Amino acid sequence: MPARYYLDPNGAEMGRMQGQPGRGHYEIGQEHLAENGIVPRDFEDVYRQMFRLRFARIVEHDNNTVEVEHGPDLTAAQERVVEQFRRAGKTVVQTRARIVQ
Repeated sequence: MPARYYLDPNGAEMGRMQGQPGRGHYEIGQEHLAENGIVPRDFEDVYRQMFRLRFARIVEHDNNTVEVEHGPDLTAAQERVVEQFRRAGKTVVQTRARIVQ
C-alpha cells in the first residue's frame, strides 16, 4: 500500500493526525486546513489550498517510485527531501499541480 503524505514547506512529513492511518491526501488536507481556520469550498479546493500553502503531495509506491505534486516551486527544504529519494535509488515523478489558481 502506498505511503501518502504531504511535505510541509520545511520538508517535514505531515500525515493523518486522527482516525485510521494510510488515509488519503484529502483527509490530511481537511485536518490541516481546519486546524488553521480554512474552510475549503469543495473537494478540489482542499488540494488548491494545500498547494497555496506550499505543501507538496507525496505518494511513495511499493515499486520504488515516488510521486511529488506541488503548486509553486518546491522550497529548498522540500528539494532536499526529493534529492534524498533520488539518492536512495527511487524514481521521482515530479509534477506541478494544474488546479492552483
